[in-house]
Amino acid sequence: MEPGAGGDATFKGIVKGYYERILKYCCYVLGGNRSAAEDCTQDIFLILYENMAKLKDHDNLGGWLYKTAGNISKRYAASLRKERVKFAHPAGNPQDEGEAPVDGIIAKKITAEEERIAEEKAAARAAAAIERSLKPGDEQILELAFRQKLPLKEVANRLNISLSAVKSRASRLRQKISALARELLAD
Repeated sequence: MEPGAGGDATFKGIVKGYYERILKYCCYVLGGNRSAAEDCTQDIFLILYENMAKLKDHDNLGGWLYKTAGNISKRYAASLRKERVKFAHPAGNPQDEGEAPVDGIIAKKITAEEERIAEEKAAARAAAAIERSLKPGDEQILELAFRQKLPLKEVANRLNISLSAVKSRASRLRQKISALARELLAD
């Protein structure tokens, strides 16, 4: 899986297979900001290309891509929040000449705290919507496979069901959660 003659074809195949899914995931993590999601997706596939040799024997390339996408998107979202705070309270703004430096720091802390609270409320609403829509048995899959991030084989062993049943349920649950997320983002 190294970049080069055969590696380029492999890389193109991976991009073709995962690009749209990773883009949608980044868009979800970034609250529907498609432009930012596109930037993150480009960064993720650049990182993949640069690390193809190291990932040659990786068991779960899709998992690696989603984990990397989550990390990159969260960092990008944090930098966007910092920029918003910075531009909301620029240093040396002529109309703020009488404002003490401490006032600007307090305003930034309040803005960050308000944003954190809004994000927590949105996450709680999303979690409640997901919990309400679950079928019996979905809770266990959600807890073990998604929250605890156990391998699906381990989930199958713990629930005493086949691996293919766990894969099917996890896939349906992922689709259901994605659909709910799109609904919530549209609101």
